[in-house]
Amino acid sequence: VDLRECGITAPGIRAIFPALAAFITAAKLEPYRVAERRGELKHVLVTEAADGQLMLRFVVRSEHLIGQIRKRLPELRAAIPRLRVVSVNLLPEHKAVLEGEREEVLTESDALPMTVNGIDLLLGARSFFQTNTAVAAALYRQGRDWVNEAAPASAWDLFCGVGGFALHSQAPDRSVTGIEFSAEAIASAEQTRDALHAAHPGAGYDRVRFASGDATAFALGEGNDPELVIVNPPRRGIGPELAARLEASAVSRVVYSSCNPDSLAADLAAMPSLRPARGRLFDMFPHTTHAEVMVLLERG
Repeated sequence: VDLRECGITAPGIRAIFPALAAFITAAKLEPYRVAERRGELKHVLVTEAADGQLMLRFVVRSEHLIGQIRKRLPELRAAIPRLRVVSVNLLPEHKAVLEGEREEVLTESDALPMTVNGIDLLLGARSFFQTNTAVAAALYRQGRDWVNEAAPASAWDLFCGVGGFALHSQAPDRSVTGIEFSAEAIASAEQTRDALHAAHPGAGYDRVRFASGDATAFALGEGNDPELVIVNPPRRGIGPELAARLEASAVSRVVYSSCNPDSLAADLAAMPSLRPARGRLFDMFPHTTHAEVMVLLERG
């Protein structure tokens, strides 16, 4: 699929394709050919912030390309002045994934500020973020509205990423705990929280806590239940263990954001006491069969 003609690619990203293609050619970054298992450049990942700043990640097969790209970084930045973060990710294995475990950031900045509803969420190179920022903003606003309407004294945000739902759900009289497996994402969430607390000292951001770890293990290990839980899991859903934990808990409401209706349906079937009270569809992935669904569950 030629992305130069893709109708859902942001104009600011499409605009850099010629310069990016010229750089790939000049730097001799040979595209990886899956069938032959030959070549070096596996993926190019581009993220654009609301102010036009960009994060650019090269996913490559061999370590020697790190130095090769680093050497030519000045010409890349001259050709694409909006670049804030440039990194190289190593993926030597032949497997169907987007990235490997090792990431080398080549720029002084290692995170891209993604402004969503006035909150600067810091996106690190290997941190998860919604693919459609405008729709993500609506998603976070809906979650915030449902949480504020319920007015819980305590809440968990499981699979919290860089803290989007947690930081939208804060209140002066509410404690919020965000859990995410990625330590890098948690570090970004804490940095955003600290900046928000400094700017708004009485808003309750000091009562938002983040920790790195497995969401299911965290929930199973906690003895005290919150009044409300937010979950935004990957496509596989929250799974039977976490669903059973929430079903047997004293949690009165769950805000469930899902990108896979099949896993959502399986998880809801495993939590019959938590009944859907409201739902909303978000066209997160235009012109595809996929969507984001948010459901408010209330204990019946």
